[in-house]
Amino acid sequence: MAAHAGSRLIGAVLLRVDRATSTNDLLRDLAARGAREGTVVVAREQSGGRGRMGRPWLSPPGGLWLSLLLRPPDPADGRIGLAVAVGVAEAVRTITGAAVGLKWPNDLMLDGRKVGGILVESAPPLVIVGIGVNANVDPAALPAETSGTATSLAAALGREVDLDAVLAAVLAGIDDVYGAFRAGHLGEVLARWRDLSVTLGRPVRIRNGAEVLEGTAIDIDNDGALLIERSDGGRSRVIGGDVTVLAGGGRA
Repeated sequence: MAAHAGSRLIGAVLLRVDRATSTNDLLRDLAARGAREGTVVVAREQSGGRGRMGRPWLSPPGGLWLSLLLRPPDPADGRIGLAVAVGVAEAVRTITGAAVGLKWPNDLMLDGRKVGGILVESAPPLVIVGIGVNANVDPAALPAETSGTATSLAAALGREVDLDAVLAAVLAGIDDVYGAFRAGHLGEVLARWRDLSVTLGRPVRIRNGAEVLEGTAIDIDNDGALLIERSDGGRSRVIGGDVTVLAGGGRA
């Protein structure tokens, strides 16, 4: 492990590995042995990466695959994922110039396609957050079922990005927004999420098991839940599910 200088929390302890089944699993083992908050594990590739809802996440060389250990006051707070997503998206935008946005709750989107995602696994008193960014991954190497829905930074920009520079920016970005989160500046964090949103103002379909809800995403509330205006004029509050942004609509 290598320690960074300065008082930064996120990435102050950083472990790099060539290959891992899952950086979340590796970090969970380290946490059980007393790893400090802010510890980060980065892998060149994962053989068993996973995304939300148990989906497999292909993690070949060329991507940014990492996990971070948090010990927040409330490990069940759903806004943790929103905060981390803000830090990642802002950092990637700044370091690469790619106009990365956020689809609720914490998918990273670029040109209407998914370029990364965040998996929050709460195991009180800690939270492990997995982050995957298709940085220099060839979209043709991704699963066939993601054809047309996934992309990479390199494909969108027409050039490869510096993985070390992106990693450094991401760690600093998360450190900044998580610091605001820990300090109780939740309004600021949610406002920054709204600024990056590609969901709000758009027609959406949410699947949660057998339930399907359609309407227009109008906002997130103070708890980070997605607020939907249905076609009958009523409103629904969504705290989980698989969101598809439909064609049409858009914020002014």
